[in-house]
Amino acid sequence: MNTQAAKVFSQLILARSPLRVKLLGDSITHGVGGTGFAQSGEPITAGFARNPDGFCWAKLLKDYLEANFCCRVVNNGCTGTTIDFILEHFEELVDEDDDMILCTIGTNNRHQYFCQGPKRDRSVHMEDFYQKILALHSRFLAAGKQVVFMANIPAAAQNEADCLPDTENGYWRIMHMKDVCDLYTKASLERDFPLIRMYSLFMNYCRQEKISLDSLLADGLHPNDEGYRVMFRLLVEELGIAEDLAIAGM
Repeated sequence: MNTQAAKVFSQLILARSPLRVKLLGDSITHGVGGTGFAQSGEPITAGFARNPDGFCWAKLLKDYLEANFCCRVVNNGCTGTTIDFILEHFEELVDEDDDMILCTIGTNNRHQYFCQGPKRDRSVHMEDFYQKILALHSRFLAAGKQVVFMANIPAAAQNEADCLPDTENGYWRIMHMKDVCDLYTKASLERDFPLIRMYSLFMNYCRQEKISLDSLLADGLHPNDEGYRVMFRLLVEELGIAEDLAIAGM
């Protein structure tokens, strides 16, 4: 159990009036890779709609929390977005009545497209992302929001490499998922905010179960159904929410 994160989500226990839980993130929060992914639900912001029925950790969490506690869970994950997107669209993504927020963003901040100019120095790129983590945390504080950050799962080796097919869509992979996790760790220690290191939890699960990372991924980055199921179970444990028989039998 992650004590800091569990302290935030323990407000759900014995809640008498509905609490609102907001999920923020990119495609892994949106549910890409899971069975039935489709942006067929309510609009989130321009160009993005909710994935109401696709199998993913966010849908599993939403269904479980709403079935067991007095709450509403809203998933505002938007495919392909970066931490910059959340900063720029903060007022659209975060509502006044959100009681607690789980934010998982940074996967798409690893790279720089060729069209964005000369390749940046790795340390400069990482420092820029780090400062944006601090800036986003400050935005949550200024809005009076309780936030738990989550560093996302590892990616397969081929996804961590440069993409060089053409000069228009190619990119350099300047930093990696382990760097995203490390930068969130540094920020959480500096600011003392709750952080779930899903990167490390997922790696440890693969080692303990003696399975490959690829066996839990649909395409080298996004989880398949089993990968999303693992994420959900690890997350429930981190949030200090007891499993019931429905989870134990998954």
